[in-house]
Amino acid sequence: MKEHKDFLEELLTAYSPSGCEREALEVWDRYCMDHGFEPYYKDKIGNHAYKLGNGATKILLSGHIDEVNARVIYISKSGMISMVSTGGMDRKSLIASEVVLLGEKGPVRGIVGKRPIHLESPKERDTMEDFESLRIDVGASTEEEVRAMGIYEGCIIVYKRNVNTDFGQYGICSNSLDDKIAVYITAMIMTQLKESVAQWGDRYTVIGMAAAQEETGCRGAQVAAKNINPDLSIDFDVTFSTDGDLGIKHEKQGGVVLGKGGVIMYGPDKSMRIASILKEVCGEKKIPYQTTAGRAGGTNTNQIQLMSADCETMLVSIPNRNMHTPVEVCDWRDVASIIDMTTTAIETKRL
Repeated sequence: MKEHKDFLEELLTAYSPSGCEREALEVWDRYCMDHGFEPYYKDKIGNHAYKLGNGATKILLSGHIDEVNARVIYISKSGMISMVSTGGMDRKSLIASEVVLLGEKGPVRGIVGKRPIHLESPKERDTMEDFESLRIDVGASTEEEVRAMGIYEGCIIVYKRNVNTDFGQYGICSNSLDDKIAVYITAMIMTQLKESVAQWGDRYTVIGMAAAQEETGCRGAQVAAKNINPDLSIDFDVTFSTDGDLGIKHEKQGGVVLGKGGVIMYGPDKSMRIASILKEVCGEKKIPYQTTAGRAGGTNTNQIQLMSADCETMLVSIPNRNMHTPVEVCDWRDVASIIDMTTTAIETKRL
């Protein structure tokens, strides 16, 4: 299934914090243009979309391209940097880790320091520090040295790049799989649909979009939904893999397993009709899939439903382990499942 693996690796390596997705969007744009997709929609918030077909029914396929991040809020006289969370970084995974500060003179590598365990009281060893108490060290000894590197208050902080698309037999381990794996899936569906456009192009206009600013309140999807105004939307986003012996309660989060197929979601902002079609397709083609339930909200699906004039929305999820850390894990088999079920549903004109 590892078709165009280099494209996924390039996406994951590119920096794309919410509100500054330009570098990863350039990767997305280049792939879409190289594969002959027609430019369809761009906006000032950072959504980029391409299309295939010319049918009356507009189908929006999308994943968000932004990644979790923080920002510099203070630089001390001794050259230590304080940060504030601006997009979902897990402070537990930050302690004693490497980060990248996207400064005015280019990326700067830093480390998140930690007081030695020898100097902590028994109580301190069992408590978690507040986000604001963490300090980034960039190898400087004064505030002036830090600023000379191009670092400033407001400077964006992301996880160090950590890309392994051959993690075991089927795994992908990387930063920002939430949600660049879905951008990859969208591109692969578009690539397959281009070969069969004669079958369905008179009925559908299929729009593939890399969405901006999901991690900061699904802001990009709100803007795009109002302007594109699709008739039907299938949003791709990661969901919690509850396997892996990490203490996640199945009674609360469901029994989603890596490698058992894409997850067809049920909930108030997810279409029962589309879910039934996808399950039917999977049954006929023997495509593995899983189902689970979720409330409305939390992903772009909800915003597309609310901000479009009259759009039928669906969420198909990719199981993800260690979400919002630099070592997220997904599975190639789940990726293949979602590509196959979505492509088939469109090619057979069932949506």
